[in-house]
Amino acid sequence: MVVLSPKLAAVAPLVLPLDVGIHLSLFDIGILVIEAALGKSRLMKSKESNRGLIVGVTGGIACGKSTVSQLLGEKGAIPINVDEIGHRLLRRGSPIINELIENFGAGILDESGNVSRKKLGAIVFNDTRARERLNGILHPLIIQQSRAEARRLAAESPSCVVVIDAPLLIEAGAQDTVDFIVVVTVSPEIQLQRLLNRSAAENRLLSRADAQARIDAQMPLSEKIKFADFVIENNCTIDALRRTVNALWTMLNK
Repeated sequence: MVVLSPKLAAVAPLVLPLDVGIHLSLFDIGILVIEAALGKSRLMKSKESNRGLIVGVTGGIACGKSTVSQLLGEKGAIPINVDEIGHRLLRRGSPIINELIENFGAGILDESGNVSRKKLGAIVFNDTRARERLNGILHPLIIQQSRAEARRLAAESPSCVVVIDAPLLIEAGAQDTVDFIVVVTVSPEIQLQRLLNRSAAENRLLSRADAQARIDAQMPLSEKIKFADFVIENNCTIDALRRTVNALWTMLNK
């Protein structure tokens, strides 16, 4: 299911009289209608610049961002996962390890000298100021490294689509570093259950309260949608999600 984003709805009346927030199936209205409505978006501006398209996929925790990015990768997109860049920055020898220790204490390290995500998470998820300090340390380097790689790939292949899986794209104020923004959303109940299931599968068990705290610590999905060019409601089966991603891929390559 696709939700017409506010930015898309602003031009949609040129083709079809729709209200902001109306839920549409791409197969009900036809992919050409969506493509026409996107004619005034940043998508077209990128295609006119003779370089590849840089797409930012974002959303809340456990909404399915990585799954959408993976499905786009299966279609031919080149994926860049900023979570992986962030994880590398938490390893021993990273240029920011000392700064992290200075801000959060040596207790955040595990026996190998890497920053323990669990220990660091316990500090920042319930402390807004601590979380802002962490973001201020990590985000500049994550944005710098991921966008440099994306720009290099886009310049090398004008027909390519580079997908950046960026959970904190909006929070970091980096929305203008990509050409097109896809926001993946999910209902609160499903989001919580998926987070609990994932923590169990990764042997990093979270209580229901801790899981909800992690969700609440993030920007509300209703706010992220305001920045979207394309919104995917991921309350469905993987087959339904795949069909939506296939339609998105067709649009990105027109």
